[in-house]
Amino acid sequence: MNNVGMDKPSREDSRDGRKHGCSTWPRLIALALLSVTVPSVVLAGPGKTDVFVKSAMTSRATKGPVNVIAKIDGPLTTAQKHKLAAMGATVYRDLKVIGSVAVRVPAKKLSAFVALPWVKHVSSDERVVKNDEFTFEHSLANVVYSQYQYTGKNVTIAVVDSGISNHPDLFNSQANASRVLAGVSFVPNVTDPTDQAGHGTHVAGIIAGNAASSSGVGFIRTFYGIARNANLVNVRVLDSQGGGTVSGVVAGIDWVISHKDQYNVRILNLSLGHAVGENYTTDPLCQAVERAWSAGIFVVCSAGNAGRKNPQIQISTTDNEGYGTQYGSISSPGNDPYVITVGAMKKMAGSRDTDRVATYSSRGPTRLDFVLKPDIMAPGNKVVSLRTPGSYLEVQNPSCVLPLQQYCLSPMGTSKYFTLSGTSMATPVVSGAAALMLEADPTLTPDTLKARMMLSADKWAAPNGDPDVATYGSGYLNVSAALSSTYSAEQAAMSPKLTRDPMGNIIIDASGAWGERALWGTGVSDLRAVWGSTALSTSTVVAQNRALWGDSVWGDRALWGENFMTPPGGPIMRVGD
Repeated sequence: MNNVGMDKPSREDSRDGRKHGCSTWPRLIALALLSVTVPSVVLAGPGKTDVFVKSAMTSRATKGPVNVIAKIDGPLTTAQKHKLAAMGATVYRDLKVIGSVAVRVPAKKLSAFVALPWVKHVSSDERVVKNDEFTFEHSLANVVYSQYQYTGKNVTIAVVDSGISNHPDLFNSQANASRVLAGVSFVPNVTDPTDQAGHGTHVAGIIAGNAASSSGVGFIRTFYGIARNANLVNVRVLDSQGGGTVSGVVAGIDWVISHKDQYNVRILNLSLGHAVGENYTTDPLCQAVERAWSAGIFVVCSAGNAGRKNPQIQISTTDNEGYGTQYGSISSPGNDPYVITVGAMKKMAGSRDTDRVATYSSRGPTRLDFVLKPDIMAPGNKVVSLRTPGSYLEVQNPSCVLPLQQYCLSPMGTSKYFTLSGTSMATPVVSGAAALMLEADPTLTPDTLKARMMLSADKWAAPNGDPDVATYGSGYLNVSAALSSTYSAEQAAMSPKLTRDPMGNIIIDASGAWGERALWGTGVSDLRAVWGSTALSTSTVVAQNRALWGDSVWGDRALWGENFMTPPGGPIMRVGD
C-alpha cells in the first residue's frame, strides 16, 4: 500500500490488437503504471481518510508500519511531536507545499493516529508508477517546424520521473552544454538523479530530443522530440525499478515550484500516477499539482493504462478491439480538473486520420468526482525515443532496443534509441507542444494553454463513427491549430463534471465555476466547440446506440457505489504508460 512508482510499461497495441511487443512495459513498479492492492471499500464522501487508509484500519491483515500523508494545521508543535513519538510514529518527510507531513505509523496505532484532533485528513502514501516515432508527425509538430521553426527555445520543462541520463540528443552543441539544466533526487538515500529505470530519459527525449544520434550521413530515419531546443530540469522521484511514493512526488513538485523562476520552468510533465482512492479535493498529489498550476506552471498528466476491462481479448465482444472498455480508470493526479490529462493514440494505416485510441489508454469519467477526462489525446504507441543502456526497462525488454540497421546504413556502433508505448509517452508530446506555444507567446497562462489545445484539437470518434468523450476527450492534439488559436481563458479552464438527470441522460455540468453558459470566460458558450458536435447535443453527452458506459460506471457496481472497479488482470493501475 505505501509505495508510489512510475507507470508500468503498457502492452503495445498492434493492428489486430492481439500481438504484444517491445513497446509494452513489463509489470514493473514505476510511475507510468501503478501497482496497488485494490480494497473492497470505498470512501463515501470527503471523510477523514482515503479508501486505502480506511481499508488498512479495518483489515486484520495489515501488519507493521503504514506510511501515510497527514494534513495538519501548521507546523507540528513540541507536544504533537511527543504524542507521535509515544505511539511509535515517525515523520519522514515534511510536505509544506500541501500543508502535510508524511508519517510512518504502526498499524495497530493507525486508528488512534487518524483520531487525533489536529490531524485533519489522512491519505496513504501510495505507490506511484510510470505510464509508457510517430509522435512528431502525427501531432503535426512537423508542420509547425516547417512553417514557424519553433523549437521550444528558452522554455524549460520539469520532468518528474525516474531521472534523466546523459544522452547526445539532449546536448546543446553550440553552447557545449547539456540542455538538462539541473538534476535533483527525492529517492530515499539516493542523491544521484541519473535514470536507472530508463523511463524518464525516454520521456525527456519525446519532449526535447534533437536527433543528434540519428542525423547526418548514413541515417535513413531521424527521431526528433516535439521541442528539439527546449531545456529540461531532472527531478528524480522513482528508484532503479521505477518505484516511488506519493510523498516523494509531492516533494519533487515542491522543488519545481521553488525553482521555477531560477530555471524558467513553465511546464511540469508527470507520466506517472496511482489508483484513485479519494476525492481530488483531498488527494495529496492533486493538491500538489494544483499548487504548481496556481504558480503558473502548466501541468501535464498521463491518463493511465487501465483502459482494458479484460486482460485478454474476448471473442464475444468487439468493444475496444475485444478487450472491453474499462471506464472510470483515470489515475491520480490525472483526475484533477485543473491539469490537462492525456490519453494515448496508436497508428493504424500510417496516416493520421486512421489513428485510433490505444486499447490500454484509461477512460473517464474520474472515480468519485465524475470529472470528464481525458482532456486530449496524443500519439503514444510504439514511440521511439532515447535509450538508457543497462536500465531496468532494457534488461526486462531487450527486444525494445531499436536495431541500428533500422535507422542507419552503417553497421558500426550501438543503437541510441528504445521503443515504448503508453500514456506515459503521449503525455510528453503535449508537454513539448506547450513549449512551442510558449516560445511563440511567453505570456500564455496554464489555463489558456489548456483551453487552446482542447478547442483546436481534431474532434475524434471510433472507426464506426460513435463519439465517446470519455475516451477521446476534446479530440486529437493538433499542434499547428493550437499555435494558431487566439482564444484566451478568462477563468480557470477546469475540466467539467458529469451528472445524470432523472431520465438517465448524462449531462455535462456547465454551471458552477463556469457561470451561466460561459466556458472558461465569455469566449466559448457552446460546449460543442470543445467536445464536438457529434459527441454532444447541447450539454447532453450523445452515445448513439451504445449504453453510455453501462453499469460499470452508473449502475450498482458504479464508481459511485460501494466497490472499486478492478482493472483488467487484477489490481494494476497504469499511470503514464
